[in-house]
Amino acid sequence: MRNYYETWSVDYDNDVSEENYCGPRMLGDLFDSLLPASGARRPMRIMDACCGTGLVGKELMLRGFSPVDGCDLSPAMTNLARETQAYATLYGGVDLTEHNPMIADNQYDATFCCGAFIEGHLPTEAIHELMRITKNSGLILLSTRCTFYIAEHFDSLLNKLTASRQLSALPSFMNAAYLNDVQAHYLAFAVNK
Repeated sequence: MRNYYETWSVDYDNDVSEENYCGPRMLGDLFDSLLPASGARRPMRIMDACCGTGLVGKELMLRGFSPVDGCDLSPAMTNLARETQAYATLYGGVDLTEHNPMIADNQYDATFCCGAFIEGHLPTEAIHELMRITKNSGLILLSTRCTFYIAEHFDSLLNKLTASRQLSALPSFMNAAYLNDVQAHYLAFAVNK
């Protein structure tokens, strides 16, 4: 998978733009909907997990949240994300299917993961690593293609995590736009530790 993204990194932004990829905007809208409507926003530490070329970081910067931290399996992708100037710290070579000691526990007020929970990419169990790096009462916002959500029984895992009170489900956007003719769920959770 890493080699795939190393090669694709150069054309990634153009390719997803041609497919009308709107995941970062949709997660940004979801995030805004969960924040207080009035008053100044408090400073937040935010992680863009599987940040790719920095599309979520750019979206968050437009919304007044920057800089954020980012991590990705592909160092070539994080090098391109660095060029956006939306990130304080970027970690390349991060595999979210295992514990990553370079990212400490309980660091982030909000952790985003956009475009990674799809067929053949990030397995559902990676949610545990997102939970580990997110603070108690912090938010996890993620996108998952509807087909992946069903095929990988992501709902079962998320239901177990909410039933055990490790996560609390928050309002989400279901069956929403993602790519041309492809829909996604945009899910939000509070982490309980």
